[in-house]
Amino acid sequence: MSLSIRTRRLAALFTALALVALSAGIASAHEERDVAGYSVEVGFMDEPVYVGDRTGLELIVHKGDAPVEGLESTVKAVVTKDAASRDLVLAPIEDTPGIYHAVFIPTVAGPYTFHLTGTIEGNAIDETFTSSPQGFDEVQESSAGQFPVQFPSQAELVADTQAAKDASSQMTLALALGGAGLLVGIVALGLAVAGRRKPA
Repeated sequence: MSLSIRTRRLAALFTALALVALSAGIASAHEERDVAGYSVEVGFMDEPVYVGDRTGLELIVHKGDAPVEGLESTVKAVVTKDAASRDLVLAPIEDTPGIYHAVFIPTVAGPYTFHLTGTIEGNAIDETFTSSPQGFDEVQESSAGQFPVQFPSQAELVADTQAAKDASSQMTLALALGGAGLLVGIVALGLAVAGRRKPA
């Protein structure tokens, strides 16, 4: 066997191993558990996820090796971040049975929680999945993935904007008070001058 053929075969083997490793890494970015005898996998559609990305819930359900279809009409999904929550609309992925997406854009970094209720083929479910190091990835600030220049985070921009608005309000108040003081001074000066002009 020639050296070039061996080299090509080794390259093909390493490529295959890399793809397997990549697939394993993607799968581990989701949280998988047994729910009523079904394999239920939950995570973000694309990971890692950054603030402002178009992403969302990815739900994968199998019974053994068989994908479970029709859950868009029997399972309700809600995403929660801190005190805010939002209902999600599950949609099956065409040509990929058993996989469902619900799109949204996270606007704050940190852990997110997905709550699934309803039924899977008549079996009631009520499951909560929260992003964590042991589960699926948390949402990261967009600056974490920026290169070579990192822009301020959305939270920093909001804080700076609020600070600018507060400073503007204080400046407006100061100008108004200064204007009022100047007006009072002018009136007082006018009265003083008028008083001096009166005959003795």
